[in-house]
Formats: sequence, structure tokens, C-alpha cells
Amino acid sequence: MDLIYDPVGGDTAATALKGLARNGRIAMIGVASGAPVPIDPMDMILRNYTAVGVLAIPQDDAATEAAVWDHLTDLAEQGAITTPVGTVYGFEEVPRMIAEQTAPRAGKSVVRVVP
Repeated sequence: MDLIYDPVGGDTAATALKGLARNGRIAMIGVASGAPVPIDPMDMILRNYTAVGVLAIPQDDAATEAAVWDHLTDLAEQGAITTPVGTVYGFEEVPRMIAEQTAPRAGKSVVRVVP
């Protein structure tokens, strides 16, 4: 993969980082796991990838923030932003879904809350 958008950090990000292509980029957005992604400078040099920290918090300018959300909504409606869907679960399958979340998978898991 050419780009990793990482809001999690820790072991999850370290696993994702192994799949980063030569000349790729990792955008470190957050540390939901409680730990940042461990970056190895020698690995960065050998694979020539870039790591960027991104502070993604709302700005004090409400009009600018509203414009950004409007633009993102437009992009999503045009299909320019998509999320690959992995497995779709029924609401009654949530315990199984949680049990199966032991390793990152392709696509997002989706829970149907309405039959």
C-alpha cells in the first residue's frame, strides 16, 4: 500500500507499516491504542517512506470547519471517497464479530441494526 492513515498507533499500526510500499507515506492521526506507531529510522531510510504527524482537531473558525465538512460530504456523494466493505453482520452476530476482530482485515466490518 502507498498510504497508511493511522488513527490507532501501537501494534496495529506496526503491522500495517510492514505492508507500506517503498516510497509510501504514513499519516499518524492518533493513538487510540494508547501508544504511537513505533517508527524505525533505518527502515524509513531503506524503504524511503515518509511519516507525517497530523493534528486533526476542529479549528476555532466555525465557518471554515463547516466548509470542510461540506466539501467532504460532496466528495462522498460523488463517490470520490469510498470505504471498502468487508463482512456484513446482523445485529445478533455482534459477539461473533467482536471475537473475530483479532487481526486487521480488508474492508470495514458492518453491523446491520435493521433487518
